[in-house]
Amino acid sequence: MRHNEWRYSIKTGLQGLGRHPLLSIAAITTLALMLFLMSAFVAFSLNANHLSEVASQQPPIEISMRIGAEKTELDSVEDYLKNSELVQMYEARTPLENYDQFKQEMQKDELWKDFDYKTYIPHTFNVRLADPAAGDAFRQAIADFPGVHEVMMESELMSFLDGVKRWTARVGIIVFIVLALISTLVMANTVRIAALSRSREINIMKYVGATNTYIRIPFVVEGAVIGLVGALLASFTAALIYSEVVKRWSPGLTTAVSTSRYAFLPGGQVTFIVFVINLLIGLTLCTLISAISVRKYAKV
Repeated sequence: MRHNEWRYSIKTGLQGLGRHPLLSIAAITTLALMLFLMSAFVAFSLNANHLSEVASQQPPIEISMRIGAEKTELDSVEDYLKNSELVQMYEARTPLENYDQFKQEMQKDELWKDFDYKTYIPHTFNVRLADPAAGDAFRQAIADFPGVHEVMMESELMSFLDGVKRWTARVGIIVFIVLALISTLVMANTVRIAALSRSREINIMKYVGATNTYIRIPFVVEGAVIGLVGALLASFTAALIYSEVVKRWSPGLTTAVSTSRYAFLPGGQVTFIVFVINLLIGLTLCTLISAISVRKYAKV
């Protein structure tokens, strides 16, 4: 095709969006909804991966004492940790130290004004074993000490986060398939109606020697524009909502770095990934659907 033919085909495709505005709006809305829900699952999965990486860098075992544990109970646990051959290192933390660290990580000091940390926050021991394989035996031994409330192992946290990631991926795939099918039906119907409304024009172009490619390009352009608009709409909405979530729960977070270990990922990083995924899926899906759907109407 020559340059002027391409220009005419693209112009015709853009004009075709205005011939059936309700169908175009329906196609864009359905696609945007699909990509927005997928964006939410992507953002959730990215943050779950981030938390897994953070958790893997922390001491593998945390011993939480009972609220208000007596000094003798704390001393007995610390003596065991100090003399046990299984323990490579340990760190004892008071309720005040845990409280200060929690406030620093949450970065919202104003929410904890007049908070009675002694009533809700226990003494803890962060432990790293010389041999991680001895984790189960160590947990069983330390759990029998008076005053010990819970022994949290990194493997349990990692297993929980891995389970969350797996279920997020599964639900995301199911939602994506269902909405992709709906988007496919809406796009195919949009192309069908557009082709039928231009059937006389298509027949005339075929009789005067127009190629199938020349006839199909406007419909492909129309699908690509719908995909682009839907992807931009979904990405913009997802970016706004994610930014609000980050501002509310991680107010000190910048687009580059955060002082909180458990903060959300930076908005710019997540937004960029979501935008690229939405753009690729939106353009590819709608372009392919339009190209496939119009084939039988171009061969008249």
